[in-house]
Amino acid sequence: MTSPAYRIAPWAEVARPHPDVAGGALDMGTYAVNLAQVFRGGEGVPEVYARPERFFAATYLTDGLRRLVADVLGALAGRPGDRVIQLRTPFGGGKTHTLVTLLHLARARAAAGPELASLADPGPVQVAVLSGEELDPLSRQRSPGGIETRTLWGELGAQLGRYNLVAEHDRAGAAPGGDTLRAVLGEGPVLVLMDEVLVYVEKAMAVARGDSTMGRQAMLFLQALTETVNGHPRAALVYSLQASVGEAVGAEGLLTQLDHLVSRIDAKREPVSGDEVLRVVQRRLFEDLGDPEVHRAVAGAFADLLRRQLQAQAETDDARREADVEARRLEERIIASYPFHPALLDLMYHRWGSLPSYQRTRGALQFLACATHALWLSGRPSPLIGPGEVDLSDEATRGAFFSQVGERERYTSVLDGDIVSAGSGAATVDRRIGTDSPALAQLRVGSRAATAIMLYSFGTREGEERGVLEHDLVAATLVPGLDRNVVVAALHDLREEELFLHYTGRRYRYEPTPNLTKLVRDEANKFSGSEVLAVVRDALEERLRGARHLAVWPDGPGQVPDRVPAFTLAYLAPDWSPETQPLASFVEGAGGSRRTYRNGIGVVLPDAAQFDRARAAARLELATKSLLANRARHGFGAEQADELKDKAATAARDLAASLERAYARVVLAVRARGGPGPYELEEVDLRSLLAAGRSLHERVMEALSHRVFRSLTIDKLISLAGLGPERPMADLGELVDWFFSYFDFTKLADRSVLADAVARGVMEGRLGYATGVSVRQDGEATVGDPRLVRLTEMLPISEIELSAGAAILTPDLAARLKGATDVGQGRSPVPGPLAQAGLAEPGGGGLSSSAGPPVGPIDAVHRVALRLRLDSRGLFGLNRALSSLREQSSDLAVELTVQAHAKDDVGYDRVRLRNGVVEPLEEGGVSVEEELT
Repeated sequence: MTSPAYRIAPWAEVARPHPDVAGGALDMGTYAVNLAQVFRGGEGVPEVYARPERFFAATYLTDGLRRLVADVLGALAGRPGDRVIQLRTPFGGGKTHTLVTLLHLARARAAAGPELASLADPGPVQVAVLSGEELDPLSRQRSPGGIETRTLWGELGAQLGRYNLVAEHDRAGAAPGGDTLRAVLGEGPVLVLMDEVLVYVEKAMAVARGDSTMGRQAMLFLQALTETVNGHPRAALVYSLQASVGEAVGAEGLLTQLDHLVSRIDAKREPVSGDEVLRVVQRRLFEDLGDPEVHRAVAGAFADLLRRQLQAQAETDDARREADVEARRLEERIIASYPFHPALLDLMYHRWGSLPSYQRTRGALQFLACATHALWLSGRPSPLIGPGEVDLSDEATRGAFFSQVGERERYTSVLDGDIVSAGSGAATVDRRIGTDSPALAQLRVGSRAATAIMLYSFGTREGEERGVLEHDLVAATLVPGLDRNVVVAALHDLREEELFLHYTGRRYRYEPTPNLTKLVRDEANKFSGSEVLAVVRDALEERLRGARHLAVWPDGPGQVPDRVPAFTLAYLAPDWSPETQPLASFVEGAGGSRRTYRNGIGVVLPDAAQFDRARAAARLELATKSLLANRARHGFGAEQADELKDKAATAARDLAASLERAYARVVLAVRARGGPGPYELEEVDLRSLLAAGRSLHERVMEALSHRVFRSLTIDKLISLAGLGPERPMADLGELVDWFFSYFDFTKLADRSVLADAVARGVMEGRLGYATGVSVRQDGEATVGDPRLVRLTEMLPISEIELSAGAAILTPDLAARLKGATDVGQGRSPVPGPLAQAGLAEPGGGGLSSSAGPPVGPIDAVHRVALRLRLDSRGLFGLNRALSSLREQSSDLAVELTVQAHAKDDVGYDRVRLRNGVVEPLEEGGVSVEEELT
């Protein structure tokens, strides 16, 4: 059943090829006729050339051929005009076909039918054929009359029945003069046809004749003959020369001499030009083109398709009008070239025509005949034969194609590997696109596009690079039922799947050198996931090099250090999931035991998408380096090696860029604001931070800058340490533990932050600092050497010890310790309520090493109600106190009245109060009654 994509009639149901095309008579001999064989009527001449009626039925009379025939018949009838005509067309451009046309007209004019009836009728015509390919200056030829000849003039005389006039010249190898040649030609109409003149003259140049050569004598003969014919009232001479030096096979000098020899009197003709090729091909390959109405319907469907495509892209009225013009032009050209798509004939004529191997008429005919035969047998329901329909898997079509483009050896593996084999990239794309659509499966979109690209890969239009632009390729492959977007998608997939498809300068083409994109991708697939991940990890660790206090891809909490007096970040692995490793486990656990420094850890969470990009970049880097390491085995040239190096560098940059964005969030434990437990997990988004000029670790720490601090105020330190009349000193070793263990304490970047606050407090006289401090059993503080007590002086941070035995003191206690002396014990005892403050160590001799922040002894109670009056400094203590209470209470309800009075008449900004004070409380679930006056 016909696919919905082909509602219009397939060409194979409309047109009927000639029997030789349908039957598979496709060798070049069918299209490369030998003039001499046709003249003699020998065996082996294809019937289409041997029988005049078949020949004319398959011949399209182009304008150039019609004018040439008219001139020759006129000359033979005695009319004025060109009598010596040179056919100067490219190799395979219709020269021999033109000579055969004249031969059959002279012998059997009636077979031409009514098409040429109006032309001059010279009556019976004598014909002589001199074929440079067949005649051999080194051997004798036997003419149709049985006479043995040795030269061109001997052959001419024998064919015209006047050999006796040139017999001596023939035996001597000396060219006759004009008078002799006039006698040889006789008085009646005589037509001399000469094919491949240059071939004969070149061969004859190697045969010596006295002081001359047969080639030189042949050129003298040609000069005399052309002059004689030009003066003869009823004679005509038509001969062929190659059109270019490239086709002259190295005989450039001879070609120039022959051209100059006759240029004074000959007329150069080109039998086939421009779009006439379309008609020549139609007439030669098809016996019947079918109903013209069907042609118009097909052309209209293609024109509408092109019109819609162009109008969809048009942005102006002029562009839309131009779309109509282009569509009408395509419609007219399809009608003229049916059943061929004009794009196929254009690429052959304008692109392949620039190739030295291309034979513009006979070669084109053979290729198109092979393509037509293969499609005729396949039954594929295509409305036209276009670049995408050619079946390059057909052996005859493939052979004719390679003959025309001259690249069989280098491109056979390209064709097999990328287009025609079952495992080719084109077949893969066919299956992918056709999976859900039978219509698209039948269209074989990948193979259609790939075949067209292969045909467009050879030859160029003047001024263009090799290959085909996507716009032109889409236009050449679209058929009704196939959307442009599907073709574009197929092209993208082909670039990913095929080894020899190159896409450079926005042009597609096949090259016999591997497409590095595909080669690299195939190489990349050889590496295991663990190998790729190892490269990603190495690159990440390189980017984190120099950063302190972190753990990269820990397998679990045990690999994240504990009791390190610095905020530690754990960068989790790309495959981490909360199901297998809950975040809370990192906060609470450490090497099989409970984590001590729970307030000093953060967990950085991976961004799966960015790590996927990092993996892809790492895989690409591995592949390019592997290929470079084996460049000799792959046969890479310098250009490909440089391209691989560029790809490797790009992959390294992409990997680095992906890793800079590879972590999306950082999670840390903070004091719980409600619910069970002492803490809750808080997320900080890293994605909004600009990465320019900063490393990943720097951005993480910046994102935490309002939660993990690099500075500590003196007030905050005093408040958290609980210093005051009731607690005049605090052990710094314990303070370090408290800061990194308890969620009520400020998170510090490291313990140097605490040392800095101590140094500033001492310098400002708000804190004292001492080492060697101990507390006796009676609660009195002592110091071994009063000189170790520091107050109101510059204290270098490097001299501050943050360990047991070092303490911060209230200014009063520090002053007393500096001034008091116990001569008997060599120590300075200071009475005070240190024992009641919980600082006395049982047995005396040192500071307490309690497991948590100090709290005063209390009696067991069941209800707590406090009435407080606080200034701004007391807020820190309130925060800490309530946190402690919440940790001890299962049901805590606090009613708090806050009164603040402005110190001047300006007052508080109402909007700032609302935004900064009231709304944050409400967002935290606090019921607020506000009174603003």
